[in-house]
This record gives sequence, C-alpha cells and structure tokens, in this order.
Amino acid sequence: MNPHRPGDVLIVSDLDGTLLRPDETISERTVDAINAYIAAGGLFTYATARSFTSAARVTRDLSLQLPVITYAGAVILSPDGVTFSKAATLPRSAVCKLIQVAQDHSDLQPIIFAMDGERDRLCWVPARPTRWVDAFLAKRQNDPRLAPLSDWHELDQASAFYVSLISDGHLLGRLTRLHDELIATEPDCHVILTEDIYRPGEWWLEVTSKVGTKAAAIMAVQQQSGGKPLVCIGDNQNDLPMFAVAELALAVANAAPNVQAAAHGVIPSNLNDGVAEWLERNWIRQRR
Repeated sequence: MNPHRPGDVLIVSDLDGTLLRPDETISERTVDAINAYIAAGGLFTYATARSFTSAARVTRDLSLQLPVITYAGAVILSPDGVTFSKAATLPRSAVCKLIQVAQDHSDLQPIIFAMDGERDRLCWVPARPTRWVDAFLAKRQNDPRLAPLSDWHELDQASAFYVSLISDGHLLGRLTRLHDELIATEPDCHVILTEDIYRPGEWWLEVTSKVGTKAAAIMAVQQQSGGKPLVCIGDNQNDLPMFAVAELALAVANAAPNVQAAAHGVIPSNLNDGVAEWLERNWIRQRR
C-alpha cells in the first residue's frame, strides 16, 4: 500500500494496549500526531471493547470526526456519542446459557450490557456477587449505565448485545469449557477468552454477535467513509477479526505473539507511542 494523501486510507486503532499507554492514558505526542493527521484530511477512528462512556474519557483530547466503534464492534456511535447505530444484539439462546452459568455457579456472574431505548445499560444481580464483578463495579460507582436487577428475569434478553464473565486463573478451566461450548453451539456469536492486559491473572470471556465484531463495524464505517483501504492497528485477540479485513494490519510490539504473527508489520509498543511514531514517519514528517 502506497497512498499519497492522508485521506487515501482509513486508519482504525484499538485503544487498550495500543493507543493507550500502560497507565490507560494517551500521551501528548499521540494526541498531537492523530490531531495533525486528521487536520490534514486524514481518516482516523478507534475500535474498542470499552463502552463509549469509558472510551470518551480517555479520548477526549482527540479531534475525532468519524463514527467510533465500541463494545468490541457491537455499537457504533457518532464521535460525540449523541447518535448511534442499532446495537448488534445477541441470540436469546446464548444469553440464556450465560445466565444459566450464573444460576449454576455462584462464583461466576455475567455482566450483561443491553439497550434500553437509546441508552446502553450495564446489568447485574447484586444478590449474587463475585469479587471480580464487585471490583469491576467499584470503578464505575457513578456510571449512568448502572442497572442492577433483583433477578435475571427482569432482563429483556432480546436487548442484550455484549456479555462479560470475569474470573482468575482458578476458574480458567470452567471459562474455557464455556468458551468452547458457545463456539460449538452458538454459530451467530463471536466468543473470545483473553487475559486482562492491565491485571495479569484476570481472565475475561466476552461474547458479542457475529455481526457485532470490530471487523463488521469497521466495514460499516469504511462504507460510510467512501470505501477507503483499511489500516488497522491492535494488540489483542479481539483485534484479529479487524486484521482479517485490513489491507494493512499493524501490531504494536507489546501485542500477543499470535497477533503479531497475524499482522503485516510490527510498530513500536504502546509505551513507546507506536501509533504516533508510525503516523509521524509515514504521514506527518513527510508532508511538512
């Protein structure tokens, strides 16, 4: 790929482990590089497993103009979060299986994200706590999405679009079996099991619709942006689908080994502002 102008391609970056440094912030250098690229007519957005509420806090200094991709591709929003596309909801059968896990195992409880009108909600059952869910919620005490349930029967299962199960290594075998079962029995679901990059030893099973992956969402944004060739940058397992549809897939140096192997090239790590370095080298310095 040898584009001549910033607007010749659409660049999509993951956030955690890629654009964000290990302390979950974006460096001033990276902000400046991205904003300079956009100001020159460049097409840039992000694709993250975070919600818009969480992603907006860490990307507030970016001059984003294109739709942003959240919940690992399940929800696409305008860069200000005001308007969104219809959420890619999960099959009821998958939601039922995940809720049944909570009924059968007190040490596992799903966190289920669902749409309520035009508002995304974070649903859980406080009467069935686990220390991982408690830790997750402790960081979101004033989050407007919080929607505790007295029982899972209160949930409109047709509105669920993203489910997480969190545990440590002691329950990894159980999560692995559930991961394999969902892959075998729920062909319309995209299922990943990955270790948290900020908290080693903490494992996340994440379930979205097959039409709610980063790849599907990126292709929708690509179509809205004039069908420009894709450059995708990432570090973890849920970035592999977007690598598969990219003309140029780049992994940061801190990426998982199989993610680096799937990429067309490796750029410096998130600690070393790899995305900024690549933008400066390929777009900004050359055009000054």
